[in-house]
Amino acid sequence: MQFAETTAWWALDVSAARPVIEAISRGDGPTHWVDALLAGVTIADIDENNLHFLGPAGGRARMIGQPFTDFCPPESWQVGAEFILAAVADYPPGASRSRPITSIAFRDGWAEVSTDEAHPDIVFIAVGGTVADDRSFWAVRASEERYRSLIHHLPGALLQIDSRRMTAIFDKLRDEGVTDIAPYLEGHPDLVDHSRQIVQVTDANRDALRLFGASRPEDLIGAVDFLFAESADTAKRVITAHFEGKRTHAERTKVCSFDGRIRDVEMVVTYPTPPERVDVTLISLEDITDRLRTEAQLRQLQADYTRATRISMLGELATSIAHEVNQPLSAIATNAETSLRWLARAEPNLAKVHQLTTRIAESARHASDIVQRIRNMAARRPPERVELDLNEVVEEALQFVRHEIETRSIELSVRRGRRLPTVLADRVQLQQVIVNLLLNGVQAQTGQQGLIDVSTFAALDGSVQCTIHDGGPGIANEDLGRVFGSFFSTKDEGIGIGLAICQSIITAHGGTIVAANHPRGGAIFRFALPAAGKR
Repeated sequence: MQFAETTAWWALDVSAARPVIEAISRGDGPTHWVDALLAGVTIADIDENNLHFLGPAGGRARMIGQPFTDFCPPESWQVGAEFILAAVADYPPGASRSRPITSIAFRDGWAEVSTDEAHPDIVFIAVGGTVADDRSFWAVRASEERYRSLIHHLPGALLQIDSRRMTAIFDKLRDEGVTDIAPYLEGHPDLVDHSRQIVQVTDANRDALRLFGASRPEDLIGAVDFLFAESADTAKRVITAHFEGKRTHAERTKVCSFDGRIRDVEMVVTYPTPPERVDVTLISLEDITDRLRTEAQLRQLQADYTRATRISMLGELATSIAHEVNQPLSAIATNAETSLRWLARAEPNLAKVHQLTTRIAESARHASDIVQRIRNMAARRPPERVELDLNEVVEEALQFVRHEIETRSIELSVRRGRRLPTVLADRVQLQQVIVNLLLNGVQAQTGQQGLIDVSTFAALDGSVQCTIHDGGPGIANEDLGRVFGSFFSTKDEGIGIGLAICQSIITAHGGTIVAANHPRGGAIFRFALPAAGKR
């Protein structure tokens, strides 16, 4: 976009202000001399450019003879008063009659004052520079007022931030060769502290006041230090994103309200980019404290249901568990009795006793492992995600149901995929899913030629999968879409939460689980988990 050089001027009548001008030049002027001087200054004339930038509807006719302050932006009053003093009274002596200015209308602006001997009460003030915004002063002010009103009434906590002072710091760091500011901040924590002091909150809306327990915007205006009191690392990441020129930065963090409450918030920082105002960075804060608390309660409730189904499942497997524990106990008893007989001989066979004692120790460890496995399945504990070999988890799960499979004369086929990628999962929860699916498959079969087919493999999409196919009657077509629904069961004694829990566990691990009827008969369940590192 090309911006043109433009000049605009005022012609001001200062006749009514002469008494104040003389008093000021004598050194006994009023304390608020700018207001007092300008109160006597009216508009004698104005050119078309100034009329465009500062004129109201109705134009020149509404401005001639009116007070200068009715149309000049308040931020320019001081300059106008000083120019009038310099032009009319040469006060202070030798005062400059030109200077650079900052203006809404101009960039790289300048202003100068002059008089005409033929009209001693008329002062001419000219302003010029490159046009920065060709809208009128009133349009710009109205736009800014609408913007402020919008900020204050938008839902959600919003803070307006002026971070311009960071620009010079960033430029200096780049000149020193810093390209990655994150490690630099780790080694220079004082820069983070300094930044938290020089970056300023310039405005805050109503929801921001409510979040921090403030009564008025002025309570929040000032250094942003309070915003990062509970999370200094957040400040580092916000600075890093700004340095890297990102448009936005978002993260979950904590803030402390003025009355000491710690709140969890979603913070989104929106940085300005040209030609936007560089003094306006916006920070939005969404209070998610109650949401996180509710989510934690839901996770606890789900954990309780999951544990309840495990205990219920162990109850169904009580016979299998008793049989499995009884095997090492029987071996211990048999080997102990045999060992005693060898010891009771006239010449004890110590080598044989040593062999039997070794078997006793092995059987005891086996029994202990079985008990520990059962305790792990029933225990209340938080999930623990670790890298697991799915084949190992399947083998551990089979230990729970092997007796059920054998006593019902069900043919078991296990095909283990070779060199499977590991999965990131909780061992006990994954065992629970497999045991539940195996138990459903066992209970679905009532005929003489039962079948359970288990297979694991690495799929082409990068996931690790397990299928369990049973030789039962399959799933009724009308039930296929709801087998994973809560409290749905085809068994008279079933409560219908087993498969629902299986689905919630697999979903929580980032995987999927489906049910279908196998072409050769029976139901097939398949679950897929992302390989570790592939999430």
